[in-house]
Amino acid sequence: MTTQHDTLNSYVSSLLESGQGREEIETHLLGKGHEEGLVKEVVGEAIQQRYAVRRGQGLNLVLSGAVICFLSFLLTITSSFSHGSFPYVLYGLTSVGIATAFIGLMKVF
Repeated sequence: MTTQHDTLNSYVSSLLESGQGREEIETHLLGKGHEEGLVKEVVGEAIQQRYAVRRGQGLNLVLSGAVICFLSFLLTITSSFSHGSFPYVLYGLTSVGIATAFIGLMKVF
């Protein structure tokens, strides 16, 4: 039973990667003669696993954006004392940090 479960799980993951939706995958597997309970369980697990990976990537991006914003803050403070390129650091790095954090939030939610 576990080999069939693992085989179905990898097959469902490949179908999800190809862009098919939950209903399409369930009807496809039911049409092949698999049990309804097993199909719903395997599809649910594959979708949860996919969302867990996206959530991890999103949290890493949010953390990276926060670190970039903090570095931008530190560089802005030091460049304001040394009369350096204040606007480039202030607007450029902060914009990159905020954009990175928002991309991460889009992946999390």
